[in-house]
Amino acid sequence: MAVAAGTLYFLTAARDLVVGDSPDLITAAVILGVPHPPGYPLFTMLGHLFSLLPIGSLAFRVNLLSVTCDALTVGIVFLTAVRLSGSRLAATVAALILALNPLFWSWSLVAEVFSLNNFLASLVIYFLVVWHERPERMWPLLLASFTTGLGFSNHHTIALLGPAIFFSVWRCRATLWKRPLTIPLALAVFLFGLLPYAYIPWAAARHPAWNWGNVASFSDLLKLVSRQQYGGLRLIGAAYSGGSVWLRIATLCFSFGAVTGSLALLGLIRAYRSCRWYFWFSLLAFGFTGLLFAIISDLNLESATSAAWVLQRFFLLPEVAVAPLVGFGVLLVADVIASSTPIAHGKRLIPVAGALGVVILVMLFTKYQQIDLSHNHIARNYGEDVLASLEPNSLLFVQGDPYLFPLAYLTSVEKVRPDVRLIATRLLAGRWYIEQLRAQYPDLNLPFDAYDGERNCFKALIEANRSRPIALIGPPPDGSAIRDYFPYPHGLVQLIEPNSKWIPIEAYAQDNEQLLNRYRMPKPADVRDQTFEHGILFHYSLAAWQVGTKFESVGSNTEAQVWYQRAREIDPGSEAIYHALLTDSAQFQGLYNGGL
Repeated sequence: MAVAAGTLYFLTAARDLVVGDSPDLITAAVILGVPHPPGYPLFTMLGHLFSLLPIGSLAFRVNLLSVTCDALTVGIVFLTAVRLSGSRLAATVAALILALNPLFWSWSLVAEVFSLNNFLASLVIYFLVVWHERPERMWPLLLASFTTGLGFSNHHTIALLGPAIFFSVWRCRATLWKRPLTIPLALAVFLFGLLPYAYIPWAAARHPAWNWGNVASFSDLLKLVSRQQYGGLRLIGAAYSGGSVWLRIATLCFSFGAVTGSLALLGLIRAYRSCRWYFWFSLLAFGFTGLLFAIISDLNLESATSAAWVLQRFFLLPEVAVAPLVGFGVLLVADVIASSTPIAHGKRLIPVAGALGVVILVMLFTKYQQIDLSHNHIARNYGEDVLASLEPNSLLFVQGDPYLFPLAYLTSVEKVRPDVRLIATRLLAGRWYIEQLRAQYPDLNLPFDAYDGERNCFKALIEANRSRPIALIGPPPDGSAIRDYFPYPHGLVQLIEPNSKWIPIEAYAQDNEQLLNRYRMPKPADVRDQTFEHGILFHYSLAAWQVGTKFESVGSNTEAQVWYQRAREIDPGSEAIYHALLTDSAQFQGLYNGGL
């Protein structure tokens, strides 16, 4: 099962950067840096090992970590389902249905921490199942504890398996009482599994080019691991919180798909009859990793088109947790068929497996082209187009992870445009980031030690570096420069120019005409629904809208319409967004704050 899934994922895996957190994680893995909080040390170290593979691009190599983890997850689910159901055929169906679930498949193709989380969670469940077969054996419980610790050093959502794990331990309490050292040993190996966090201060001390948090003390490490910059337990900022909890729960349920959802529900019935402890274990696992998370995530799915895409990644864990139930569901369907037809008991699974095999093949052929990322170069092309837009020695301020992360990869890993100084505007508020910029760019003038948006502000940064061309992606970090400077649309960036500088409208048109003709912008049909790729596509159209507006402001309506039409051709859905941005500063901020 693992080999079959791995082959499929390898063929459809992204060969390059893909929008989202992936470029951030790849950058940290390749240069042994520190990605965004909580630091993901286990993924970073494993990703670095994969980056050493002699195959394809660096990005593709790290993407193969996710391919491998989710392929192994499919294999572990198969082994778990075999032990629970006693049927290799039913377990095969369960594993293949998970492998071809569109959500699971699509997140197996890019460098992301969720695939490693899936693998570790499936291992924990497998070890617990093995332990329950003979609770007097200590080693499966210790392995489950160690794997849980490793899970915490990758993605904190594995903690939501805690109630199900505690239930399984409590159920075997009589055996554990006879072996009083078991629990202390389990706790010890759990703590041992947290050791990857020691990587973060080691990596930060090397001062890599990508070093989130600039960890220099135990207090710094705690701030990074606890995600204080993001508000601790909060998934998103307050501006995007709220909305209908029922919509989030519905999104969770729909992420399973009709086949998986139906068979899992039937599997619950079969598990209640034949494996009661796993019935309760699965309910607790789904209840906490799925339903509870959907409630506490507090993400308003109506706040942005990409909100559902952001949330769905977190529903991979409940899918993995309940995947073995599908094997039970297959058995229940077979039992019902056998009870109403003269099929021999030993052959009752054959027609069910055959019918589901057809369903699996239909899933494979109908989703392959839609999910395949092997030809997706949108993030790379965008980053290279941005860098090609800049004059030598430019200072580039960037707001928004979808735009920052590809640029960070290209400048830090591939050393594209080493003359450009890249600044993440939303990180300026951290003292650690100012210190890091000083160390990384000794020639950059930073007139303060702590940014406050008032005296120590964007204008101060501009005026301290006026000898450099200054460019901006997204909104400025504050409004301090508004009286003395204006943003001049220059393709994918806005150049910061003094108000005293007059630029004829013909220069606006000629400048942007040349840049747009050079860009490798994606075709609208190639942009994936509800992803940050829509933000990048809009970004390509923005300068055309701005030039058209400039022409319209001086009464040149014919020229304005030419530019407006060009913007519509680049991104057919951009007109409504552009007009909303002109009147709604919150939407303007939202477009660049991770696309939310």
